[in-house]
Amino acid sequence: MESLLKTIELKDTSLEFYSNYVISNVKEDVIFEDHHVEQILKICNVVFNFQPFVYISNRRVAYNVNPTIYFGLKNLDDLVGIAIVTNESKGQKTAHFEKQFSPIPFDIFTNMEEAIAWSKSLLNKK
Repeated sequence: MESLLKTIELKDTSLEFYSNYVISNVKEDVIFEDHHVEQILKICNVVFNFQPFVYISNRRVAYNVNPTIYFGLKNLDDLVGIAIVTNESKGQKTAHFEKQFSPIPFDIFTNMEEAIAWSKSLLNKK
């Protein structure tokens, strides 16, 4: 794994920034909505300076995602993919449901190393 550049703690998630991907750890029982996405994208724009990046969701705890949040991602040039990391069966089923709504590359992994490798492969295509 690359060197951690910065960590930002928000009310409902913590964000770990690396050179061209961010790892999000959403807190337990949060309902992830549009306002969360807007806040995270604003921070990513500042940190990544509008350069291509991948969002990696490290789903270690249970929380809910409103699947309509993905509709607003279709016109973004800098967010090139979303990776979900979970080894829970229920979490994987939920992520597969969410994937149907994503207009950008979206994949599900059981470990962080695979998700990071996938993100690098996406970024190499840019």
